[in-house]
Amino acid sequence: MRQRNYKLLYIILGISMTLILLLTALEMVAFNINHYMSSFEKYNIVEATGMDTDNLRHTAEDLMNYLRDKKDELDTETVVHGELREVYGEREKLHMVDVKDLFVAGRRLRNFALAVYIISLVLVCYFDRGWKKGFAKMLLNTAIVNGILLLALFILMQTDFTKYFDYFHYIFFDNDLWILDPTKEILIQMLPEGFFYDTAIKTIAIFVGSLAVFGISGVWGLKRLSKDI
Repeated sequence: MRQRNYKLLYIILGISMTLILLLTALEMVAFNINHYMSSFEKYNIVEATGMDTDNLRHTAEDLMNYLRDKKDELDTETVVHGELREVYGEREKLHMVDVKDLFVAGRRLRNFALAVYIISLVLVCYFDRGWKKGFAKMLLNTAIVNGILLLALFILMQTDFTKYFDYFHYIFFDNDLWILDPTKEILIQMLPEGFFYDTAIKTIAIFVGSLAVFGISGVWGLKRLSKDI
């Protein structure tokens, strides 16, 4: 393999590592029942939905199982305002089909990125005699680039989260099923915009933490290699 191809391999390593870390961070938050329960308390969801804490927990766990593709239908039943009923209406179910597709696609993308990362790392280690230095630089550069992008994203979120949250829906959904009525539909009552803001912040925090670890590892590796010269 020619020297000029090494840079491309390191770029592929950095991109695949970014996807792995980001999508893993998102799943860690999205499938954490404690995240849901703290949100329910923070936004007074018991009053908003007419469900007590136990029924909210059951509903959230059933939703997570659906998004994990452990069940085919979102047919959750629970007690709402003292009456046993199905939680979601047809419009909410159709929207969650789209959301589930995104999560399934995200998991596939992460698994693909992991395979690409492993293959690229093997190729780098095999062909590039200076792979240790190259790998350390990749870790540091990936952390720096993503840090800059995340800072820009955080600033946008602080200026107008609703606006950019809407943009997210316009990009990833080809219908308006995500526009729900908070006076009638439990899905939006249970998961208000504040829930998604908190989800984004927690995901970014985990992602930044992992990037910091790898970035520091890159700096340490470069310093150690410079001493060995």
